[in-house]
Amino acid sequence: MPFDYKKEYKEFYMPPQNPTIVTIPPMNYIAVRGEGNPNEEDGQYKQAIGLLYGIAYTIKMSKKSSRQIEGYFDYIVPPLEGFW
Repeated sequence: MPFDYKKEYKEFYMPPQNPTIVTIPPMNYIAVRGEGNPNEEDGQYKQAIGLLYGIAYTIKMSKKSSRQIEGYFDYIVPPLEGFW
């Protein structure tokens, strides 16, 4: 069964009603940095999001290829997170 970050880390994805300080453990992730209007058609933001999901799903589907990534485990691609 694939690892589901939303279920395993509910304290991060389903926060309590009141603001709380949470300590996030170290984890690996993919990210892009940049700026741009998210509403701009074919803008940098939209292209960057496409790249993120393309990479995430390429890694996820690598289990079906002859190239195995060291340390890979099956997972559900988590929702997009942004820092504004």
